Amino acid sequence: MKKVINLLFLGVATVFLSYASASFLDITTWTWWWISNIFHFAGGIYAFFLARAIFRSTERYHRTQALFLMEIVIFILGALAVGVLWEWYELAVDRYNIFIRHKASIMTYADNIGDLITDFLGALTAGIYLAFKRKRE
Repeated sequence: MKKVINLLFLGVATVFLSYASASFLDITTWTWWWISNIFHFAGGIYAFFLARAIFRSTERYHRTQALFLMEIVIFILGALAVGVLWEWYELAVDRYNIFIRHKASIMTYADNIGDLITDFLGALTAGIYLAFKRKRE
């Protein structure tokens, strides 16, 4: 459970620092879109390993067992769930002008879809890494 709490703290700190630095440097996703892709790819990897840590921490309480490939699918879906929650947050920020950076438009939805795809690719990369790591052992 300590690992889950540490990962949650790391995630919150990373999000806070990225928002603070983006505001300070006046970086927006419309002009620096590739930075958003890097963050979402890394976020997909992070969410994959967060889902894995949560799964592992509940194993001892519920005797949860799954095939390795099924675990990878569960972790990828967990990462996508985190990505969807984040995109709902972004939509709310854009729709209700919470941090008035730009107005919501049709491109907002395209950005959300692109972000989810990038989240998925990050989680998939983490899954492939874990599969190769397991194969070597």
